[in-house]
Amino acid sequence: MKKYPSLKWSFFLLCLLLIQLTAIFLLPFDLLKAIIVILIDVLLWIYTIVLRNRVEITNQQKINYASRRAQEALDYVSDDMPVGIITWDEKNTFTWANPAITESIQQLTKADQQDMVNELLQRSEKGKSIYKINDVLYHFDLNQEKRIVYLIDITKEYVLENREQQQQAVVGILSVDNYDDVIDRRDDKEISNLNSFITTIISDWMDSYRIFYKRVNAERFFLFARYDDLEKMIENNFDLLEHIRTSAEKQDMLITVSMGISYGTESLEVIGDEAQNNLDIALVRGGDQVVVKNAAEGQKPVFYGGNSASAAKRTRVRSRAMSTALKNVFNQTGNVFVMGHRFPDMDAIGSAFGVACLARYHDKRVHVIINENETIPDVERCLEEIHQNGELDNLLLSPENAKKQRKAGDLLVMVDYHRPSLSIDQELYEQFENIVIIDHHRRGEEFPEKSLLTYIESSASSASELVTELIQFESNERQRMSKMEATLLLAGITVDTKNFAVRTTARTFDVASYLKTCGADASLVQYLLSTDIQSYLEISKLVGESHYVREDIVVATGTDDQEYDSVTAAKTADTLLSMVDINAAFVIIKRTDGVIAISARSSGTINVQMVMEALGGGGHFTNAATQLTNTTIAEAKEQLLEAINKQLMEGTEE
Repeated sequence: MKKYPSLKWSFFLLCLLLIQLTAIFLLPFDLLKAIIVILIDVLLWIYTIVLRNRVEITNQQKINYASRRAQEALDYVSDDMPVGIITWDEKNTFTWANPAITESIQQLTKADQQDMVNELLQRSEKGKSIYKINDVLYHFDLNQEKRIVYLIDITKEYVLENREQQQQAVVGILSVDNYDDVIDRRDDKEISNLNSFITTIISDWMDSYRIFYKRVNAERFFLFARYDDLEKMIENNFDLLEHIRTSAEKQDMLITVSMGISYGTESLEVIGDEAQNNLDIALVRGGDQVVVKNAAEGQKPVFYGGNSASAAKRTRVRSRAMSTALKNVFNQTGNVFVMGHRFPDMDAIGSAFGVACLARYHDKRVHVIINENETIPDVERCLEEIHQNGELDNLLLSPENAKKQRKAGDLLVMVDYHRPSLSIDQELYEQFENIVIIDHHRRGEEFPEKSLLTYIESSASSASELVTELIQFESNERQRMSKMEATLLLAGITVDTKNFAVRTTARTFDVASYLKTCGADASLVQYLLSTDIQSYLEISKLVGESHYVREDIVVATGTDDQEYDSVTAAKTADTLLSMVDINAAFVIIKRTDGVIAISARSSGTINVQMVMEALGGGGHFTNAATQLTNTTIAEAKEQLLEAINKQLMEGTEE
């Protein structure tokens, strides 16, 4: 193959032209000139033919070379390349397959081939790209128009990835709930027997999963495992919880355990910190449960257990510490804004004005945020009483005005809730950098990223009870709450305890007694919580629409045409729960704002919080709720029954 033929050709033509010009102008004879010109033209013609043939041969060589390489590549693709290729016809039957996949599919009948093609097409439409043939895992790329699929064997990569996942580090911290309460007033011999009992059960369970563990103090165990060990624990639903609870009950001891577990590819420091945080969540939620979470950013925790009601674990020492911490927060921040959840109940209202009382003790300017367009009948009657009290009425502030008055450094106190999405005004919530949380609901997945102080006690009857305890430490002859503030707090406790019938402890009655000494008006409380005839008829209608899901579980549903306030659903659930042999009641209604609301109540033997969390809600072991948007009553009922079956029925069968 010649190099630069066009340059040589140009040079040759130039030389011929010069010879012709020389012959024409320098030679004396015309005949000789003519002969030389003819010879030059003949040479030019001959050279042109030779050059054309040479170019044609060169191009043909190129074509032959390209064809040979293309054939070699095609032969390699069809015979030697480790990628399976399958084509099929309009009946989804294989028409051709290369040797890389032939061995795997040679046993397939025409029906099997059609099933395989159909499944590949379905997976491709769903965005899936993994397919398994026998024991071989393939990644496939499919072209439906050309009816061809390429399959790459990824079995080795999958095995390596799976092995790496199985060997992820797992760090866990186990805490014995109520240990201090159980050993109280026991002699040394009984405490020694108790420690031996706890150690034996926990050690046997750890050994059964081949976990490394160490008891770091009387009530804490540290454990280190691999992810495949964790999978076995999850598969058995952390049977230690049930085993230790039932064994303790036989010995007349109230002992449960909680665990915080974390895993992942992060550093052990990060995994360990996440495990501690998960344990804190388990304890805040009431104990007797396990919280598992991948330490990677953005992962969600998974909850196991929680099949017993939380026992009171808070002490006056902790309450006093919280009172001191809250006082320090008040001293370091600006004005105080107090906000409850949307459609606030009496507990949210009472605890909000209780916090306002605390802020007043520290000479802080305080506002209670309320949206009077989103209220329930109880609160409407309460607001009428507040409007007649000039001092309390001046504290009320709408969300719109709060946004205008808020300044940098101001403090937001969230009462009776901790999920930002439940705020009366979420946009207002997002404007605050300084946040304090006072709540009695079990901590859920959604939680503020940063807070100056978090006081969550799921064993308390109400947020009003927690706030009243804080007030007790601050009150003196100069600083005393008003009779109306005491009445609102007592109303909050009364509504959440169902007239002191559920979730009450000695602390609850102590707090109620203190409020009475401060002038709480019990008759006004009864008025605020009373039910009018129309509401009673609505409740009766919903009760009439109830049906059994299980012999001790009932569900009542409204209609898409009828709207109710949330308190009607709650009172209906309470009414159903008061019936004989009913241990759990669920009520589904359409709220006045178009949202489908579900209220759940339990006698204490069924954890309704787990069911509501499965639907995006939360609450207590015996009192929970959720709200569903863009759905109907029928669809909400279907989701509820599915959650009940998964969370309650399956656990019963096991």
